[in-house]
Amino acid sequence: MTVWRPATREIDPLEEAVANAARATILPTPTINVPPPSSDGIRSQLLRDGRELRLLLSTQYLTLQQRGPRTVVVYAVRGNAVLDKRIGYRVTGQAVLDVATRAFLDVECRLESAGSVML
Repeated sequence: MTVWRPATREIDPLEEAVANAARATILPTPTINVPPPSSDGIRSQLLRDGRELRLLLSTQYLTLQQRGPRTVVVYAVRGNAVLDKRIGYRVTGQAVLDVATRAFLDVECRLESAGSVML
């Protein structure tokens, strides 16, 4: 079992927003600071550094596992992101949710550049 360690670097605002949106897609609660999606499923928000992010994410149940003493649910995360209405990204990742506490144990989202987009 791994031991918790403090972050060694400041998380990028874009990475933070995508991870929070993934959490809110799986478990929509008011404690996750993410605006709700619009009627078309797109989340739009301003990052803490002033950039605008538009996200369309989906999640899919992958498996139920035991991790040490904990039962966890593993989800796949996929979608698209557009930053400042001009830079596109493909989003892939995985989220791990503790069944008993409903706490996220891990959320990993990878952003792959899709180049320029026109909105």
